[in-house]
Amino acid sequence: MSVRAIMPGVNAIETTMGNNLLRCYLLSGARTLLVDSGLRTMPDTVIFPALEATGLPLHFDMLLNSHADADHHGGNAAILARSPGSLVLCHALDAPRVESRERHLRERYTAAVAADDTPYSAAIMDWLADGIGADMPVDLTLLGDERINLGPGATWQVLHAPGHTPGHLALWNAEHGVLIIQDAVLGGMGVEPDGAIGSPPPYFAVDTYLATIKRLRSLGAALLLSAHIPIMNGTEAVTAFFDASAQFVADLDSLTLEVLQAAGTPQTLAALCAAVDKRLGPSSTPIQWIPPVRAHLERHAAAGRLQAIHAVGARTWMS
Repeated sequence: MSVRAIMPGVNAIETTMGNNLLRCYLLSGARTLLVDSGLRTMPDTVIFPALEATGLPLHFDMLLNSHADADHHGGNAAILARSPGSLVLCHALDAPRVESRERHLRERYTAAVAADDTPYSAAIMDWLADGIGADMPVDLTLLGDERINLGPGATWQVLHAPGHTPGHLALWNAEHGVLIIQDAVLGGMGVEPDGAIGSPPPYFAVDTYLATIKRLRSLGAALLLSAHIPIMNGTEAVTAFFDASAQFVADLDSLTLEVLQAAGTPQTLAALCAAVDKRLGPSSTPIQWIPPVRAHLERHAAAGRLQAIHAVGARTWMS
């Protein structure tokens, strides 16, 4: 764990989950805002020890959850235990999942794959459940375009950036050209520290995700901060990242149709995910193909390019 000073008033709290980098951010001025709380144990094992070691504030005026995912809101209860009175913020669309572990696991994992043959394993579900602390209320729900004023030079515009989740939020400081996206845009496959192919980007709504990429790209950010991706400096690097993210979506859109047509027979989601992983992987986390491949299939079906066949057990897809 470490604290990385990005610029005055912006500090990244860095840790890892296996091979996966994870960053929360402390934004400060006259007031303080913590962006994301990590997994259930991370406030006590990572966030507070790292801040204390560097002399940074241990009480936050606000805690903003960028979105509902265990590694972004799971530590809310532990944050509030050490920083009572912190105002918890998130988007209205993600608030029900942030407030309820049961609802998050059901809507994000169980119900999402109920029509297909891609259930998440008991081990994964147990890990996710263990990563989320006690249910805690959200104090203020946001819609996007609000402004959070932490003090001089520290005004952050809240941006609704859906696609990875319906209510994902990003933060934009126009004065300094700093954009905090967390998981709003996720690049392509990525590379693990050992050189292995990384995780595919888990987005859930293709056109919404593309619209988010386009909007965030248009800001012309000079510094891009995220949860799991290396920090990017310079408008050229930031623009290239957004372009690569959009290109990945376009390539996967074509590939989902291609592998289905090549199969010649109706295919389940599991079979199509395996076929895509064979072409673009092997991924270190092939289960992450479920959201984007399903999203592209549903997009093609809505446009009449393929058909979903609903049957007992699992639906199949036919071109």
